[in-house]
Amino acid sequence: MFFTKLGQVIAWLLVIVGGSQAMLAFAVAFTTGQSPRYFGSKPTGEAIDAGMLYVLIGVAVGIVAEISRSVAAKAEVKKQELK
Repeated sequence: MFFTKLGQVIAWLLVIVGGSQAMLAFAVAFTTGQSPRYFGSKPTGEAIDAGMLYVLIGVAVGIVAEISRSVAAKAEVKKQELK
């Protein structure tokens, strides 16, 4: 159960960080166009790609954590039925 909760926390962090990076990159791209100021040497397109990749990885980790939680709940029900 520890790894399930850890997976959920990691998934939420990845989604939040990736979403904020992508939103900031979109804002910079459409307003100032000064990507080196905010993203170092990366252009805004690469920052958007990286942010969206973090979001997708976060969603995948969240799905795996939900599957783990569901399997653990079913195992607990079967364990109680045997008693």
